[in-house]
Formats: sequence, structure tokens, C-alpha cells
Amino acid sequence: MSANTAGGKEQQSTAFAVSSRRLVVEGADVFVKEFTLVDQEEVPWHHHSEVFDIFYCLEGRMTIELRDVFTAESLPTLALSAGESARVEVGTAHRPFNPGPGKLRFLLIQGVGQYDWLPFQPK
Repeated sequence: MSANTAGGKEQQSTAFAVSSRRLVVEGADVFVKEFTLVDQEEVPWHHHSEVFDIFYCLEGRMTIELRDVFTAESLPTLALSAGESARVEVGTAHRPFNPGPGKLRFLLIQGVGQYDWLPFQPK
């Protein structure tokens, strides 16, 4: 992987905005981003067609709701505290959010493949 270090440059998505979304490292098919979400803030429901997501909680508490992208069936919710991580596979719709109280900071490692962000409407 040939990666460019982005130095934590602020980079909001065109699909949604959160308190902070910083690009840490960008490669041809892998990205590392640092997010900060305030109390009750979320990344809206979405999924990816190629890349998986690894969430690593740095500070606070994190909840990740999951659904099967094809059936919309609810899957077990993930709850992370600082120092814990979880992987969300391709084909799984997800909604990471900060249940509070306080601030949530986490790293998001995405790969391997072409990045996309596809909105998802849970039924």
C-alpha cells in the first residue's frame, strides 16, 4: 500500500456532517479517519459495497446499530468503550452513534477496496 499521510486534515463528507472527521491516512484502497461525535450525534445509516469498517474507540462510548443490507433484519448491536474495537463486514448496514454522556472519539479503518458510502433506510 502506498499511503499519503494526511496529518489529520479536517474532511467532512458531502453525505453528512459530524463534529469532526479528520483524514489520518489515505491509500489506494485503505483509509484511516478520526471522528469526534458529541452526545447523541450519529453517522447516518449506510453501507459499503466493497470495504469493511473497523471501529476503534479512543474516548467515550460508542454504539453501532447493524442491519442486513438485503433483508433489513436487525443484527446484534455493538457497544464499544475506549480501547475496544469491532469490525463491520461488507453487506451490513450500520449506524454508529454516541449514546452519551460526553464526547466520543474513534478511529475508522476502511478497506480493502474502492470506497463508497451508500445510504440505507431501515424498514
